[in-house]
Order: sequence, then structure tokens, then C-alpha cells
Amino acid sequence: MDDSLTYWLTANYRKHEATIAQDSVADELQKVMNKLTARWRGLFDDRALDIAKRQSKRWQGYADTSLMDKLKQAGFAVRFRPSKAMTNTINGAVNENVTLIKSIADHHLTEVSQMVQRSAMAGRDLSTLTADLKERYGITQRRAAFIARDQNNKATSFITRTRQIDLGLTEAIWCHSSAGKHPRPKHVEAGRKRLRYDIRKGADVDGDGRLIFPGEEPNCRCTSQVIIPGFDT
Repeated sequence: MDDSLTYWLTANYRKHEATIAQDSVADELQKVMNKLTARWRGLFDDRALDIAKRQSKRWQGYADTSLMDKLKQAGFAVRFRPSKAMTNTINGAVNENVTLIKSIADHHLTEVSQMVQRSAMAGRDLSTLTADLKERYGITQRRAAFIARDQNNKATSFITRTRQIDLGLTEAIWCHSSAGKHPRPKHVEAGRKRLRYDIRKGADVDGDGRLIFPGEEPNCRCTSQVIIPGFDT
């Protein structure tokens, strides 16, 4: 999408760069941007659901494998079956990701459109616009990466929790990942103390009565260790 925007906008900007009336340049570029926006929004609308479904299957596969390994170590051979709760969890993850995938495109297209108008009206040259487009792409790319990491952590956590509840497991231990550059002190403390919590409700990590799950908060890479009654003390 960004390659397409950069190509067509710079090509048309170059064509009208020598035009004296900057308002006419802005009008022409807006027409180009309107066509590009309609095209790419349509493509994202068409493909977002398929992307989200494929990614949800990956998350489910990873979560199921990790939990089966844990149960296997305790001597249990478990074959997961479809359940209403798991269907609801997966559907929720898919719907949320469809919205987020579309939002990345919408946000980028809106920002680029405004940037082009400001550049045309200010009479800036093509090199300035090209540099601005590159900078904008970097911002969008970092935002998309953050959303991907955040959704990966959340979805894996909630899929695993749903499987555990389906199996009748109700307790887990909070595990801090030690992977982030700026860890939350309370999360570190919860991991160090091996905080036990009810996986049906969540953990009061901050001590303020607010119940959360590992991986739920932005940039949280914490995980959990499920407690198997009779096998974990």
C-alpha cells in the first residue's frame, strides 16, 4: 500500500510541481488520493478477515501445543475438542484483529492525505514530500508491529486460559518474562513471589483490586504456569 501511495503521489506531484496555483495542485492530488484511498480500503476490507482467521489458527496451535506439553509432563495425554467457550474466544480474537488491521490502513491513509495537502499548499518540493512519506511509513510500521506483538500476547493468553478452564483447571502462577526493556515493577514482583491466582477471574497484581491476566496489558510479555491439582504444590 505504501509503495503504491508513494509512486502515484510523487508521480502526480512532479507533474504539477511547476504549477503556480497551489490550490489547483492540492485539488488534483486530492483526487489521486481519493482513488488510492478507495482502492486500498477495499483491499484491506476484503483481506482483513482472511488474515485474522489464519493468524488465530496459528495462535491456537501454539497455545494448544504448549499446554499439551505441560500436561504430558504431568502424565496426562489430552486431546482437545471444540467447545463453545473456545469458539467464542477465537471469534473474539478474529473480530478484534479485523478491526485493528483495517485501522492501520485507515490511519495511514488519513495521515498521508493530510500530509500531501499540507505539502501542496505550502509549496514544498518533491524531495520534501518524499522524505515525509518515508517518515510516515516508519511510524505506521512501528505501530503495526506494536499491535501485532500486543495481539499475539493477548490472544495466546486467552486461548490458553479458555483451554485450561475447559479442562477444569482453575489456578495458575504468574510468571514474569524478563524480556522487556522497561518491566512493570509489580509484574516483576508477582513473578518473583510466584503469585497464585484464579484463572477464571484474573490476578490482582497491582494490589488495587483490578484483576488482569498475563499478556493482557500493552507490551506485557508475562505468562502463566497452570497448576495441576495433585501434581503441583
